Amino acid sequence: MDDKITALRRNMRRTEMKIKEFCARQVPTEIFHYTLSQMRAIDTLYALTRDSGNGVQLKILAENLSITPAAASEMVETLVRKGAIIRKNDPADRRAVRLYVGDSLRERFEVCELQLNEITDRFLKTLTAAEEQHFISVMEKFADFTSEPENFPEAAK
Repeated sequence: MDDKITALRRNMRRTEMKIKEFCARQVPTEIFHYTLSQMRAIDTLYALTRDSGNGVQLKILAENLSITPAAASEMVETLVRKGAIIRKNDPADRRAVRLYVGDSLRERFEVCELQLNEITDRFLKTLTAAEEQHFISVMEKFADFTSEPENFPEAAK
C-alpha cells in the first residue's frame, strides 16, 4: 500500500509541476516581478473572481490565503502599485472596496485556462467513455475529500 500511495503522490506532484511550469511560461516577463507569496495571492484572487466576475473584499482574500487582513492589505497595496490587482468601489456599498486581478494578468490566466482545457480535452479523448466517467468521478471525490477540514487533522496542530 505504501508503494501505491507513494507512486500516486509522485504522479500527482509531477502533474501539478508540469501544469505550473506550463502556466508560468504564459507570463514569462511578468513572473519575475512578483514574489511567490504575491503570485499565490494573484492566483487565489483570480480563482475567487474567475467565475463570478465580481471582485472580492480584502477580508475574503486574506481568509483564503490564511493570512491576517493587515498582511493581505500590505501585499495588496504592493500589487496595486504593480498593476497586478485593481481596487474598485463596490456598487452596492460605496464604503466597501472590491479587488480584481489586473487586466493584463487576467487575460493571461484566461489564455492559460483555455490551453489547459484543450490539453485536458485531448487527455479525456484518450480514454474510453467508461474510463472518462470513472476518472471524473474519482477526481470529484478527491476534490470533495480535500475540501473538508476534518480530513486534515495534522493542519490543525
